[in-house]
Amino acid sequence: MVFLTFQTATMVNVLVLIIFLFKFYADGDVGTSNDKKLKPRNYSGPRCKISPQDPAWPKTQEWQQLNNTLNGRLLQPTPAPSVCYPSHPNYNPASCAFLTSGAIKFSRFWLDDPLSVLYPWTEGNTCLPITVNSTNEERTCTQGGFPVYVVNATEPEHIQAAVNFARTKNIRLIIKNTGHDFLGRSNGYGSLSVWTHHMKEIQYFPDSNIDSYQGPVVKLGAGVETWEANKAMLKDNFTFVAAKLPTETVGVAGGWVLGGGHSNLASMYGLGADNVLKLDFITADGQYLTATESQNPDYFYALRGGGGSTFAIVTSVYFKAFPGLITLGTAHFSLTTGSIPPSTPPQTPTAHLSVDNFWTAVNLYLGFTQNIVNAKGFGHGDITNLGGNKSFSFSSQFLMPKMSLSQTAEFITPFFDSLQKHGINIKTPIPTVIPYAQTGLNGTNTVPGTGTFSSRLIPRSNFDNSSIFSVTTDAIRKVVESGNQLRTRAYSPSLKVVGSYAAKAVSPAMRNMILHTTVFATSDITSLPAEQFLEGLKDLDERVEILRKVTAGSGAYFNEAGRLEPNWQESFFGRGNYERLLKVKREVDPLGVFWAPRTVGSEGWEVETGDGLPTGNGRLCRVGW
Repeated sequence: MVFLTFQTATMVNVLVLIIFLFKFYADGDVGTSNDKKLKPRNYSGPRCKISPQDPAWPKTQEWQQLNNTLNGRLLQPTPAPSVCYPSHPNYNPASCAFLTSGAIKFSRFWLDDPLSVLYPWTEGNTCLPITVNSTNEERTCTQGGFPVYVVNATEPEHIQAAVNFARTKNIRLIIKNTGHDFLGRSNGYGSLSVWTHHMKEIQYFPDSNIDSYQGPVVKLGAGVETWEANKAMLKDNFTFVAAKLPTETVGVAGGWVLGGGHSNLASMYGLGADNVLKLDFITADGQYLTATESQNPDYFYALRGGGGSTFAIVTSVYFKAFPGLITLGTAHFSLTTGSIPPSTPPQTPTAHLSVDNFWTAVNLYLGFTQNIVNAKGFGHGDITNLGGNKSFSFSSQFLMPKMSLSQTAEFITPFFDSLQKHGINIKTPIPTVIPYAQTGLNGTNTVPGTGTFSSRLIPRSNFDNSSIFSVTTDAIRKVVESGNQLRTRAYSPSLKVVGSYAAKAVSPAMRNMILHTTVFATSDITSLPAEQFLEGLKDLDERVEILRKVTAGSGAYFNEAGRLEPNWQESFFGRGNYERLLKVKREVDPLGVFWAPRTVGSEGWEVETGDGLPTGNGRLCRVGW
């Protein structure tokens, strides 16, 4: 009877959707944070999603009926750190000791927890780990921005039931895989969560046909992590574009690929989204559909780079694959204005430099990144302020696909020769070669973080003109001298690289970039009082603004962006892309079943947190009603 109830509800809601679409206000303007035009014309529904305090919140019997439909896969978990709070029913000193010990990073505890996210501040910091018997009485543990119920989905039918229940009951619905999210897209107050973490199917097809493509394909369930994909590649002797080193616990077929998905192979084969041939997914009205270039083309367009938690819930992704194990020629080096470690292996030479020579060397590296991406490689370069404006460090790694030891050595030699010519004495590192699939295999060492950051993509045009390049490197130095760590990732998933398979929802800024920069806050601001936290976020955004001023017309990477990113619609997607994506969003999800911060159409809603913080701990309500 429960199944029939859900079927009937679905049919009724399909009719409602048809009527609704005729009345929907289809405005073509790109929205802003103050957009009031997303409200459907004549919509008479509630302004907010319901919360557990509302009379309309489902009764226990209704949740039990849902659980029966799900064959017992409905969870009602409490935050993991609750074991550390004596006032909480879950208090357990032994469990708390493990939770707050260093040993936990060698486990999969946080990854396998149905509620935990890797940046707890996005939830609202309502239940943080504390030491056993902590005397800090000000700290409490509440459900806060964590979901109330979780559907532990292993089959598409589980997700269909969750979507139909949330839609008909007007409950906030969120989607979580591994919790690798930086803007709060995996949590939400008073919500029902679809947890795709255990959808682990991996199938390799050496020869497959999907539309015009013929060749190797790998099918991944939504919950497959990079380390699991790596093991499959080693086992079946193939390669495909998965998440980059060292993010081995990122879900490959989840938010990573839906938001674009960069990797160590991006300059050779494009983004993860560029390599998607087919997707299976659940729609806002509960249908189980498939999208390819020729089937459901609007979904195919939007789900390849238009962002997760927006258009549908993806259950599996079919990626283009390549026979054999692609190798990476790698080389490491570092620079410091501090003391050199007592023993520096030849594989990782380190130079101790004056401040002026340090920045000369960094600028030479930044200039060389164009060579890296032109050779279809990937470059890591992390610049850290160790205190004041006199102490810095720089750590770098070259990752060159399909290059042998000798080819890698030949490629990096001109760069190290240029350092020598500028009086910077550092030995040329001895390269190594490893299979791309061996860059992460254990699936542990992932724990929640406390940092905040924002990003900026630096376009190729900034490297083509020496004057503009000088202004760009000056801006990077200014950011670091302000006290921030700045990470650079050199890659270029250009249209020339990806050709006709390019994911068209991806921002043009990513097609034109050479360098992906990420700026981190100078200290942990996430546990500060609300007013100070907001000031810290604004301060971070001001540092990134230094980079925005020298990269006009570029943008930021959707999956690794700041919460205060201005004009985020254009920054994440590009103006033309956003207009089309917003049109698709309005067509496929007019009721707002799927919502997450800073996603397409999200400006039509807001989380009423009360303290002004951009977290998930508050009611989700429509804007301007």
